[in-house]
Amino acid sequence: IRRPPRSTPLYSSAASDVYKRQILKMSNFRNIFPIKDILSIHIFVFVVQLASLFLTSNFLGLYQSLPSYQPAGNTVSGSILNSLILVFSTFVITVVILVLLKRKRLRIIKLFFVFVLGMGTFSVSYLLVTIAFGSFLSSSMVVVLSIFLSLIPMSAITILQSNFLQLTSSFILGSLYGTSIAIFLKPPTIFLIPIAFAIYDIYAVFRGPLKSLVDSSKNTFDLRPLIVNIGNFNLGVGDLIFYSMIPSSALLLLTPFAAFLSIMFIHIGMILTFYLLTRFDLLPGLPIPIALSFIPFLLFY
Repeated sequence: IRRPPRSTPLYSSAASDVYKRQILKMSNFRNIFPIKDILSIHIFVFVVQLASLFLTSNFLGLYQSLPSYQPAGNTVSGSILNSLILVFSTFVITVVILVLLKRKRLRIIKLFFVFVLGMGTFSVSYLLVTIAFGSFLSSSMVVVLSIFLSLIPMSAITILQSNFLQLTSSFILGSLYGTSIAIFLKPPTIFLIPIAFAIYDIYAVFRGPLKSLVDSSKNTFDLRPLIVNIGNFNLGVGDLIFYSMIPSSALLLLTPFAAFLSIMFIHIGMILTFYLLTRFDLLPGLPIPIALSFIPFLLFY
């Protein structure tokens, strides 16, 4: 999540987003972060989290039998390597996009987004719907539904004026990908990947390519639908995916109570980050919500 200066455009990134602001006094907190905007962003995140929990609930009896992402194995060292593979892939993609932006290869970037979001969303949708609802949906209906869901984020790349389309696209991406990551990861990888991305978020904000990517996109390329505008805030889809993935994991591994407890701590983490923004110029958006969201796992796992 990021709240840029009001006089500048809104931007974000795929892996995670950044909280950013100019130095402002604590006494101006309400003016900096209007209550209406804060409520709007929390409500949107909560709705995505509920959608992800609903989808995940259809896999409660299937979770242990489903294949999992663990190319390096399910030991602690293997899980660390599994996480590093995904983080490194994110880093490489960010650098490639940054190079293309600097060379003004905007058409190539747009085609890349269309292909990745289209194929990725179709594949994830088809897989989830087939496993969860294939018993009462025909194969043709599954294909039609998957195509429909994939067309929305693809359209959001080109129809940038429609904020409703952006909201819908982020809702679909956040709930679908959050669910898929939760159901296809097993412990300990399921714990280490969010931690790895939270650490990478710190690096990307202060030392990595994220800030360069955002700065290079100004006045040249709109990074949506990787973000959605909510009031005066930017919500990164990368953040949204983790905000929905962790409660879904709690539902699979623990109880519904633990899942909603995880949701509560994520929102507390968001509020704490908003508060810290009144004292710092730049903060990563993932570490605090993710750290707090693991409290239910520490208590009940």
